[in-house]
Amino acid sequence: MLPGRKFGAETAAALVGTAFSLVLLVSTAMYAGPLWRDETNSINMVQLASLKELWGNLSFESFPPFWLLILRGFSWLGLTNGDAGIRMVGLYVGVCFLVSLWLCSRWMGGRAPTLSVALLGSLPVFIFIVGANRAYGLASCLLVLSFGMLWRIVENPSRWRVLGTGLIGILFAQCVYYDVVFLGAMLVGAALVVIRRRQWRTLGALVGIGAAAGASMAIYLPVIHRGSAYVPMNQEPSFSPLLLWYKFGDAVTAKSSARPSTYDGPEVWLWVALLLVGAVVALMMQLKRKPQAPDRETRTIRNRSDLALYCIVSMVLGIVGFLAFLVKLRYLTQSWYYVEMLCLCTISLDGVLGATLPKLRPWGLLRIGLLVVMMSWCARSGWEEAHTRRSNVDLLATILDQKAKAGDLIVVQGAWEGITFDRYYTGQARWVTVPPITSHKVHRNDLAAEQMNKPDPMAPVLNEITDTLRGSNNVWTVGNLSVTRPEKLLPPSGLPVGQWVPHLNYWNAQVTAQLRDHAVQEQVLEMSPAGPINRLENLPVLKFSGYKADTN
Repeated sequence: MLPGRKFGAETAAALVGTAFSLVLLVSTAMYAGPLWRDETNSINMVQLASLKELWGNLSFESFPPFWLLILRGFSWLGLTNGDAGIRMVGLYVGVCFLVSLWLCSRWMGGRAPTLSVALLGSLPVFIFIVGANRAYGLASCLLVLSFGMLWRIVENPSRWRVLGTGLIGILFAQCVYYDVVFLGAMLVGAALVVIRRRQWRTLGALVGIGAAAGASMAIYLPVIHRGSAYVPMNQEPSFSPLLLWYKFGDAVTAKSSARPSTYDGPEVWLWVALLLVGAVVALMMQLKRKPQAPDRETRTIRNRSDLALYCIVSMVLGIVGFLAFLVKLRYLTQSWYYVEMLCLCTISLDGVLGATLPKLRPWGLLRIGLLVVMMSWCARSGWEEAHTRRSNVDLLATILDQKAKAGDLIVVQGAWEGITFDRYYTGQARWVTVPPITSHKVHRNDLAAEQMNKPDPMAPVLNEITDTLRGSNNVWTVGNLSVTRPEKLLPPSGLPVGQWVPHLNYWNAQVTAQLRDHAVQEQVLEMSPAGPINRLENLPVLKFSGYKADTN
């Protein structure tokens, strides 16, 4: 087979896969619809009156301000005034990510990012987050660019390449706080190669890039210090490293966000097998590497061995460092936390099993076969994800705009859901959250912590529920009611200090008991949305009316 045709076969397959991924990203921009609470938190940060106010609220956001500043620039251009405009910005990020995969593959000497497209192109969690109004999509794009540009420095260092890579590395570190872990892993991988090659000036350049990126994060130390006071609120009391394995399984399993989490799909073991194969191949290439380079073939073997070393060290250190960070954090993580780690794994595998094994037969045919199998396997779930609404709060807010009248009371069964509700509800009825806090623009952990330190924070809400029902008005609830009465739960004095979820469960149980003890009628409002809805913000609406005295 001619070399040109060999090149064309795998490239054509990867282009088809990329085109399908692009279709999914475009569909997501069209059908994702409203922002859900985390996305609303970000756009509310962007729309604060001044940069000083944004900085003051930065401890209530999960990221450094780089993504927020980009959105603020789009906002000045009038491109983020509505949900559709924000979705288009997300689409731009998704397109840039796909382009970055191809650039990275070219820089590493590969034909195409076949494995990256195969493993990520139709993966539901990737479709969910890469175009969302969060920093993860931009971070993933800059991770891939940093990976490829670092290898270019190793291969052929120059002043402009070092400066360009340093800039991209700094911007990458500014996306998500733990991105310094991934950048550090890539720098160590590159450093080992240049040390083996005795390229001491290049080693100095890599050290400089790492130092500049690390120094750029020092400005956030006060923000991190302020935010760390509220970290225990979101920590899992019964945390175990095994939870990270379950969430990794959830991330790589082909289930859309509209369906319940699945941790044990066959995709998990495929990922594990590919990572092990990549590690074994990289090790074998180190053993095959020859100390001298008298001819072109030997130099090629040495270069491919060095690329494999760079890829596998970056991948292993990135995985270990990221998981160590999560163990230290002790959060009940979400599936999209793992997307950047998956991106690092896929581009590393592309370097080891793609650029270093370039022949079409059998390696290219195996890569093409994997692309066809994986994208076909995930296509249905990926398509469903691309047509999944991110929230139904806009729909229920419209219903309440029409049905809830002045004098009624709306109780949103969670302070964080109140962030989305505040964006979409414009009716006349008064509304409160559980617990009652005074601001619903961002995740005000400080206000929530204040409520946890009060002896009976729900008393005003419970009294208002009774007064509303007694006055022949309606109480509406947004969110799931508790299935347990408060007396069957630990009292507030016995709840874990500083733990958010146990307190929230107790407060919701208080609201549910108050309504069912005093309301005569309970009615579930039916909604008929077109298409699936993200399970994390698919909330019911109930109407309580009439009054009866407490019979307990």
